[in-house]
Amino acid sequence: MYEMALQLQDRARQLAEGEAGEKEAARVSSRITELSARLAELRKEVTVALALKEQGAATGPSLSAASDGLEPFAKRAQSGWPGDQAFNTAKRKAQAAAVAIREENLAAWAEWSGRRLASLPLARIPMLPPTEQASARSRRLDLERAASAKAVTTGDITLFVTKCEALAESLRDAKEPPVELLALLERLDTRPAPTLLDITDQEIALLREFAMDGQVTLTRKGA
Repeated sequence: MYEMALQLQDRARQLAEGEAGEKEAARVSSRITELSARLAELRKEVTVALALKEQGAATGPSLSAASDGLEPFAKRAQSGWPGDQAFNTAKRKAQAAAVAIREENLAAWAEWSGRRLASLPLARIPMLPPTEQASARSRRLDLERAASAKAVTTGDITLFVTKCEALAESLRDAKEPPVELLALLERLDTRPAPTLLDITDQEIALLREFAMDGQVTLTRKGA
């Protein structure tokens, strides 16, 4: 449909070369510009859906709606210039399809990106050398932000895969952290945060052993 709109634009320009067809060409050209914008949006969402499907995401059934209601317009355009009603119907159908596919793309993106994140051994980050921990945490934060985004493009998908693979590679040979360290980190993340009275000297030594002491801040109550 998008390619047909471009073909119609060429035909409109050809028609405009004759004075008799100038008014009709102007009408058709205006309608084609409006329809082309809707079709471009639809094409973008279809491209995203196909990219997600290629990565193994479960896309919804609305992909078949991409051409819903547009076939009659295409047939009409083959035999002459479509009327305004035909253009308006085609625009409405294209926009509705784009919205439906966009919503399903976001749902598929959230499920797929969340699944990819869950497959990463993120608990190993504290076991990386201190110089590599910062980079790993930055990648993890970028991935979490991307997974919760309210819009997605093919570029976002490519970047997510690249960062996910880089983080997975950096964690591949890292050891699993001891249970005691994981339990302590979980306690430190609770709210309200534990006080020094709640942390033993052995636990502080454990944080220092794995270079985690520089990631824990102290705040005096009542300050």
